[in-house]
Amino acid sequence: MDATARVEVAEAVRPSSRVARRRVSRTAVRRNVVAYLFLLPFFVLFVTFTAIPFVSALWLSLQKGLLAGPKTFVGFRNFAYLPHDTITRTVLLNTVKYVATIVPIAVFSALGLAFLITNRYVRGRDFFRAVVYFPILAAPAAAAQIWSYILAPRFGLLSYALSALGLGDIYFLSNPRLALLSIALIEWWRGIGFHVILFIASMIGIPQELKEAARIDGANAWQVATKVTIPLMRPVILFSVVMGTIWAFQLFDTVFVLTNGGPMNSTATIVWYIYNYAFRYSQLGLAAAMGVVLLCIIAPISYVQMRVLGREIEYA
Repeated sequence: MDATARVEVAEAVRPSSRVARRRVSRTAVRRNVVAYLFLLPFFVLFVTFTAIPFVSALWLSLQKGLLAGPKTFVGFRNFAYLPHDTITRTVLLNTVKYVATIVPIAVFSALGLAFLITNRYVRGRDFFRAVVYFPILAAPAAAAQIWSYILAPRFGLLSYALSALGLGDIYFLSNPRLALLSIALIEWWRGIGFHVILFIASMIGIPQELKEAARIDGANAWQVATKVTIPLMRPVILFSVVMGTIWAFQLFDTVFVLTNGGPMNSTATIVWYIYNYAFRYSQLGLAAAMGVVLLCIIAPISYVQMRVLGREIEYA
């Protein structure tokens, strides 16, 4: 075929190829439109309840005024005031102590309970799953109210048991040294079920062939758990750690019901601080500024956790 014939063939084929491209592009556009229509409800909810409140909080952090009154633009004065506020330093320290205590204890204890419940020699595993998960179904305020009767001095169930053992009354919620630990105990009891069920689901999803291969190679139960099971659970452990950290930084309900930040601000947390300045003292600017500070604390911590625990592991 000479050059002239090739040109004629190309000219004849070109219109059909253009039509085909147009059809493909139209199909792609239709698919994208359908996909965006399905995502539209989520975007509406996200913009309404996340994006707009976030921008509003940033704007409020630069203003000063009462809850229902006029507000004045003050720039970064609210942020400049926070380091000089003794309560700010106290709530930051209390929150960091609480997070550093509750997150490792919750994750490690949940791993241990998950291994025990999934053990093939344990009977009634469904019962133990339900028992562990049941506390998370209770409302935080209701759970805190129940624990107020358990930890009450003299007449509380725990105090009665300690008195029977000859240890005397212990003021769990009135002692500045024990109040925050008591709050951590309550939150551990209430939230451990989420982590346990998450870990159990991850363990069930791990192929048994990998564990059997490790046992054939001479690995004992501890080596199978630490060298096979836990490494393959890394993405789930990452999710558990990140979510547990975020929830721990947002501690409020239990503190509000049981101690209201006391005694001597020993249980005052960041969210408790935000609530009080916003709705009790009507200082929306300071409350919003503290909310921005909380975001600036959680974001880098979550990023570091993802970098450390976020390495992907694939198995066939």
